[in-house]
Amino acid sequence: MKKVAHICTNAKSHRILVDKLALIQKKGYDLHLISSREGYDPELMSRHTMTLHFVPMKETVAPWNDMVAIARLVHLLRSERYDIVHTHNAKAGVIGRIAAWLAGIPLIVHTTHGLPFYEGQSRLKNTMYREMERIGAWFCDAIASQNREDMSKIKKYAPRKQILYEGNGVDLELLDSRRGTISAADIEQLRLQHNIGPYQKVILVGARFEPVKNHFFLLDGLKRLKDELQVDFVCLLAGKGGLEQEVEARIKLLELDRHVLRIGYHTDIYPYIQMADTVVLTSEKEGIPRILMEAMSFEKAVLATDVLGTRELIRHNETGVLVPYKDVNLLAQHLGLLLNDDAQRARIGRMARASIELEFNEDIVTRRIHAYYRDLLSRTNRPQSTSVSV
Repeated sequence: MKKVAHICTNAKSHRILVDKLALIQKKGYDLHLISSREGYDPELMSRHTMTLHFVPMKETVAPWNDMVAIARLVHLLRSERYDIVHTHNAKAGVIGRIAAWLAGIPLIVHTTHGLPFYEGQSRLKNTMYREMERIGAWFCDAIASQNREDMSKIKKYAPRKQILYEGNGVDLELLDSRRGTISAADIEQLRLQHNIGPYQKVILVGARFEPVKNHFFLLDGLKRLKDELQVDFVCLLAGKGGLEQEVEARIKLLELDRHVLRIGYHTDIYPYIQMADTVVLTSEKEGIPRILMEAMSFEKAVLATDVLGTRELIRHNETGVLVPYKDVNLLAQHLGLLLNDDAQRARIGRMARASIELEFNEDIVTRRIHAYYRDLLSRTNRPQSTSVSV
């Protein structure tokens, strides 16, 4: 049995990884998950049997803390003697790969969940993240991408590495099981809890409160939806992040208090997905967005910005609706059309579900990962070693 460590920066990322890792585990791997403890959800992890290790890591660049984290990771990776180390996220992707190389791990793989550098960033951030990815590439055997569009960019900064398409997906069996337990009474209780009227349309947005998710663009569109198109709706904002107070201030400024509610972070978001008329994401860029895949598996019509990652998931007016990024008028218009047309939402929802079954099923993704693990292990000639000191 091959021993595999997946490394992410903090435990907040567990939610987007554990279902996939559980399916990989079933293929015969001794699977360990390494992260900092920040954001740890014991209820989420109680449903899984993978081994957890906590190593303090910061999301931001902090040279001294980063060196300490690398040293701790090297010690852990050596003592556990992993066959494969697989890293995720920009920060863990760099320090995790360096640590794995220093620990002499036979196979080191990194998955990009949407590259951290992209158009629209400040020049300083773009350069810094690009160089971090270039450095990280020195210390691994292969780089996998969740979307196809990023693969050509990865090839430019890592021309000598094998570039793999991993994709992204959801565990349909698990989601269908959870969906079947959500009753009409549960939905009615949620509506009462949030004072949602019987005829009000419900928009759900599941996104961290960070600049890349662009809640401000969303709010500008919702303002027009209310004032100019006069749609009666409630938009629920699920998530946490550094911009929560700024978003709350903008909600008040735009006089959307009765129409936009922050509901916090939910490990079990599925009753909210079931209640929603549409699920919306106004990001600047994505890998392949999980919240939209989950909504599509629930046969929900989704609306999102036509950006990297998301446009790989959605076919406009077939499996969802795409709007140009930062076009407030079109965002409001398309939202209004979607919310006012029950038949259109139902049609898109059915096609969305079919798309998930055919292309974005997590079982397909885990089979890809299992295949490239076997292929890469058969070709690697780097034996496990403890000769490199730190």
